[in-house]
Amino acid sequence: MTKQVLYCLATGVVVEWQDTEQFAYAAPSSALGVLPVTAEQWKCKEALHYVFGGALSRVETPQPSAVHEWDGSQWTADASQVVMLEQEKVEHLCSRVDAEADSVRQVLFGDPLRVMEYAQAAAEARLFKESGYPKKVVPPAVSAWVAKGRTAKQAADEMLEKAAESDSKLLAIRTLRLQAKERIRAQAAKGKQDAAQDACEAAIQAIRQVVDS
Repeated sequence: MTKQVLYCLATGVVVEWQDTEQFAYAAPSSALGVLPVTAEQWKCKEALHYVFGGALSRVETPQPSAVHEWDGSQWTADASQVVMLEQEKVEHLCSRVDAEADSVRQVLFGDPLRVMEYAQAAAEARLFKESGYPKKVVPPAVSAWVAKGRTAKQAADEMLEKAAESDSKLLAIRTLRLQAKERIRAQAAKGKQDAAQDACEAAIQAIRQVVDS
C-alpha cells in the first residue's frame, strides 16, 4: 500500500494524506500514527475523516467539542468530560469577576501598602475624635493633614469622611464580587450557561461603575 494517512493518536484527527510513491515522508513523532488507506478512501480524501479504533472513518460533521467522541456512527458526549468542562467554564467566569474587582481596587487605592497607611491614619483620626479632639494631643497622621485654614478637628473629620467613602467602595466591590459568583454558580447548576455568562458581564460592569460612584 502506497497511500496512508498521518493522524493524531490522541484525537484521531487526520493531519495529512500521504502518497509514499510520490514523496518520501519523515517518520512520525510519538504523538502521531500512520494508517494505510484503500484506493476508494483516497478518492474521498477531501471529506472529513478521523481514525478511531484503528480504522479510518468518514465523518459528515466536525467534532462538536473536545468532550465528544465518535462511537462509529455519531458524535456522543462523554458525560464526565461535559461536567468537567462546565465546571471549568464556571470557574473562568468567576475568575473574570475576581480579576475585575482586583483591577478596580488597584485603580481606586493603588499600592496595598498605601491602603494600610490610610487605614492607620484613619484609626488615629477616629481615636482623636473619640477623645474630643484634644488640641494638645494631635496624632501625627492628623497633624500631617493640618494646613493653613484647616484645623486639627477639620483635618480629622476630612480623613474620616474619606476613609468612610473608601470603606463604602471596598464593601460595594466585595458585595458585587461575591454575589456575582454565587449567581454564576447557581445559573450554571441549572444548566443555564447563557444566564451565567450574563451574570458575569453584568457584575463586571457594576464593579467598574464603583469607580465613578
